[in-house]
Amino acid sequence: GPKAKPGESFLFVGRVSREKGIEHFCEAARLAGIEAVIAGDGPLIDDLKARYPEAKFLGWQKPDQVMVLMRDARALVFPSVWYEGQPLTVLEALAMGTPVIVSDVCAGREATVSGRNGYWFRTTDATDLARIIGKVKDDAHATELTANAHGDYWASPLSMDRHLDAIEAVYGQMLDKGPASAVVGAAE
Repeated sequence: GPKAKPGESFLFVGRVSREKGIEHFCEAARLAGIEAVIAGDGPLIDDLKARYPEAKFLGWQKPDQVMVLMRDARALVFPSVWYEGQPLTVLEALAMGTPVIVSDVCAGREATVSGRNGYWFRTTDATDLARIIGKVKDDAHATELTANAHGDYWASPLSMDRHLDAIEAVYGQMLDKGPASAVVGAAE
């Protein structure tokens, strides 16, 4: 079921590398006066540990540990500077009732309604991310985001069944139009 109350931590899960936007999160956390919690490993880790000693670097975590961290988080921060595919961690967080804060260039924004179940921030903009973190620090607002994250996700969960239904519908539409339009330029 949904969480009784919002979690505490602001969490990053993933590879600690430049394209993931992790340094923007570390900088934003410093500006917002919160502790960045980072579950993952990668080429930037030593550099970031030196530059942001106040951040909590957990290193690589097993999937079940990641689930616990995500459930206990106030928000999952997904600051990727690349588009990427629909990130699974964003969907997993929402399913648990953990709001998500995503960069406005990444695919995670497609599951996020800014101000309702999380927020979009301007990619690479640590000041904008810090401003959003400030909003989510508010307990009353975080409670609302948490309830919406859980409720909206489970109102239409992204299950395998739903995915297959959508694919079937696309094929159905193609077949309804007949073989000529389905196979463009087919021999008459």
